[in-house]
Amino acid sequence: MKRVKLGKRMAALLLAAGICAALTGCGKKPEYRQFAVGSDGTVSATTDYGDLPVAVIEVEDFGTIKAVLFEEDAPKAVENFITHAEEGYYDGLTFHRVIDDFMIQGGDPNGDGTGGESIWGESFEDEFTDNLYNFRGALSMANSGKDTNGSQFFIVQQDDGSSYNDAYFDEIEEENKMSSSKKASRDYEQYLNLGYPEETLESYGITKSSLKESYDQQNKGQTDFSDEVREYYQQVGGTPWLDGKHTVFGQVIEGMEVVDAIAGIAVDSETSAPKETVTITSVTIEY
Repeated sequence: MKRVKLGKRMAALLLAAGICAALTGCGKKPEYRQFAVGSDGTVSATTDYGDLPVAVIEVEDFGTIKAVLFEEDAPKAVENFITHAEEGYYDGLTFHRVIDDFMIQGGDPNGDGTGGESIWGESFEDEFTDNLYNFRGALSMANSGKDTNGSQFFIVQQDDGSSYNDAYFDEIEEENKMSSSKKASRDYEQYLNLGYPEETLESYGITKSSLKESYDQQNKGQTDFSDEVREYYQQVGGTPWLDGKHTVFGQVIEGMEVVDAIAGIAVDSETSAPKETVTITSVTIEY
């Protein structure tokens, strides 16, 4: 499949990389995280992201959201987002799914969560790193399983990490370490314990093998949360159960009040679709 042309930013990065390879003494670019660790071990929000690109998302009647883009840790997701933005792909689309105390989701030209494609015309792989997490304000790729990224994205809005104790993180880690076979057996036994006969489950297409196949198609999730990551989640909130399942490629640095306002609007109870249209006027990139 023919690939679209590279955006100006990506072309510049590749040129710089080529020059760097040809010269000696060319230093590695710094790794950016969403939080910094102080000399006393405390964690706080990162305030300096150097020269990383910034997405400017204008939302009609709500305001502006700015998010730094982590082009080193999630290069394909960032290239995809920047190219879409530069070509006007997101202009006029909506935040079609909104769940208060969770996230707001957009980037689908169909407007209902069923559409969208990457700049390559096909899904692209996940990009997971120990540097980035689904903290409050994270800009992440929406997907339907492993390596199914297209154009849809979401911004994490959850803001209360007070219940995220060590037992909570330990439970997530253990769940994500469990094999697909064990998860399938556990779920099947739960169905039986609820009183469903095996014949009825089979008529619904529910078997241990079908459950295992479903888990095989999903990302396993994060299996190790450091002390610093746990502490920052407790400070700012977020969705740790999505780590290792959805690629984080950006972080909101301005406009979380806009995200909160969007998250707070009335929605359909079944689809989580806003009852009033929330339109993305434009997405531009600042360098």
